[in-house]
Amino acid sequence: HCGAAEANDDPEAHLTASTALEQAGGLARGGDYRTAVRYLYLSALLRLDERNILRYDRALTNREYLERVRENPALRAQLGAVVETFDRVWYGHLPLDAATFANYERQVEKLRSENF
Repeated sequence: HCGAAEANDDPEAHLTASTALEQAGGLARGGDYRTAVRYLYLSALLRLDERNILRYDRALTNREYLERVRENPALRAQLGAVVETFDRVWYGHLPLDAATFANYERQVEKLRSENF
């Protein structure tokens, strides 16, 4: 029982790239674009981890992730753009509409699928 309670306390503890993507889609359909952006960002980090491109570590800051990929300019540029939007939405409370969210979704999808 305590395992289930722990999972409920931390909804991000057992996410995979695909479950994070599903969560983002559901949140966006419900109009919660801010939280959807967070799950899209997590799906990108988890996907990079699954592909052994960038190790996902919840203790790292966004800037630390960017520092880890400095040797890969293409990855750094794409991840940088995704991080910048995430930071503005999550920490800066930038308001999002459906079009802005769709644009972010495309950025994340490119990051998730590109061969770095």
